[in-house]
Amino acid sequence: MIETKALLSRGLAPILWLLLLVSCTSEIATPGETLRIFGRSLPPAFIDEPYNTTIQVVGGLRPFTFSVESGTLPPGISLQAGTLQGIPSNLGTFTFTITVSDANLSRTFQEYSLRVSEPPPAEFSLNVPSTELQRPTTLRAVVRNARNLQALRTAIRWDTELFELTPGSIRATSEGFALFAKEEPGQLQIDLAVLGGTIDGEERVFSFELRPLEPTTLEIVSDTEFLSQGGRHGFATLREGVAPPEPSEPLEEDGPPEEEASGEDEEGEMP
Repeated sequence: MIETKALLSRGLAPILWLLLLVSCTSEIATPGETLRIFGRSLPPAFIDEPYNTTIQVVGGLRPFTFSVESGTLPPGISLQAGTLQGIPSNLGTFTFTITVSDANLSRTFQEYSLRVSEPPPAEFSLNVPSTELQRPTTLRAVVRNARNLQALRTAIRWDTELFELTPGSIRATSEGFALFAKEEPGQLQIDLAVLGGTIDGEERVFSFELRPLEPTTLEIVSDTEFLSQGGRHGFATLREGVAPPEPSEPLEEDGPPEEEASGEDEEGEMP
């Protein structure tokens, strides 16, 4: 019985080796997907802000090797293991070619243009209601899409014949804000500074109350200047709410018909 098992083992060994060899040969001979770079554009970059984006590669055999074949990367940006990263320090559009090679010594390349620009300004909103107002309403100022925002100044205007500012209603929403207000009929100027930090993203900054002098809708125009780290300024003008309806003009009453002048006198004779 033992001899039979030994014979079977010696007989199966060449077959197992043959199957293993065929399996390896099949794996080596299978063609892989062609090495290529996926995508022809890059996200925009903003000066003095961190930038990080990865060059997407499909196909080929890892590991991949990346290099800048020609052109110039934006100052402050470098290519590290397939990732463009850093803090750009110069404005402009920079064109360069990135080459990728793999373990099979396959090679491909892609030309890119990367624009470095000033970041867009933050957004300022008072969220003005669009319905008719009959009672005092609180307007809450919100800053959105802020980037390292340190201060802002905004001039807010409304129709002084329809609304008035409620005295003592101007309030900052945080003790971390220093707020200075200048009030005039139909206008409010707010200077707000962030103490010991900056605003990023979205945050409510101050509020105030307007009282309608008669039931009507409210329209507000705001001109805002933003100051961010690095001395960058941004400006935005926004018109919010619904303009009050124009007063209708009274209809003119028709007077008595004028008598037509006649060339004849009362006697019907020509003078």
